[in-house]
Amino acid sequence: LLLATASSPLCRQLAAPPRMKQHLLLLVASLPSAHGALLSSRRPLPSSCRAAAARALLGFGEGSSPPQTVDEARQKFFAAYGKPYVAPDAQGFVNELLGSSQMAIVSPSFRYNAVFALGTEALCETFLAQRPEAERVAITDAIITALGMSPQQLKSDAAALRETAKAAGTEEALLGSKPMLEIKAYPKVPPLKYSYAFGAGMLTLMPLVEVKPSDDAIDRWVGALEIDPAKGKMLKRDFAFFESSQDKLAEMRQMMAEMQASAKRKEAAKLKEQAEAAAAEAAAEAAAEEAASEGAKEPAA
Repeated sequence: LLLATASSPLCRQLAAPPRMKQHLLLLVASLPSAHGALLSSRRPLPSSCRAAAARALLGFGEGSSPPQTVDEARQKFFAAYGKPYVAPDAQGFVNELLGSSQMAIVSPSFRYNAVFALGTEALCETFLAQRPEAERVAITDAIITALGMSPQQLKSDAAALRETAKAAGTEEALLGSKPMLEIKAYPKVPPLKYSYAFGAGMLTLMPLVEVKPSDDAIDRWVGALEIDPAKGKMLKRDFAFFESSQDKLAEMRQMMAEMQASAKRKEAAKLKEQAEAAAAEAAAEAAAEEAASEGAKEPAA
């Protein structure tokens, strides 16, 4: 009977935090068949409540839905960001993360989890590091919002996973923790939809338990979590890309630092020249005034 109306307690609970939603959905799914027969004789679960349940499982907030196209994701990004453009050195990253994430989350086999959350946050921290903090936060929040998710919830999930890794301390303990076991328990057919953000989350977790990211480490983690080996190959590819991108980013930052230092040196040299010129001009004027004064003091012949 509780399932019969959108105003029922259970339907209202589907607007609760994601973990509570998942527990409620599992409870409903495990009801005995007799109860199922009883419920089927009543009015069906309202579409609004079913939609809330689907959004809960996929990690989307109440009233939110994933963008159906990359273009829609970009439109939602700029609407959330509040400006018609972003800095040129951030635009490429924004386009890449929006595009790769949008194509992942519209897949039926996509599952939102804390690893995806951590990866999204880590990517933004890494590739937007050159932007001022307020701008970096604004861009990050706009990206998350454009994907139909809650910035507050995603950041909370990422922070919780960091704490889990810190408490675990070791690779074995972390892989046996609740968040990771939930990933291990995902259906194998179809396999979990892989995304760049999920891969980045895995790579971010490794150093937190003193594991150096490598192809061997990726093989161990993919095997331990029973992830499709094909996804492991994608993670290795993204690992190589991530390392290369970080190296290029470091080179770019070094180049920018050198350019800024060179500009400061040129500005200092220019100011020095101006100061020397002003001093020379002042000295010349003083000498002229002194000469004029001495001339005025000489007696007439």
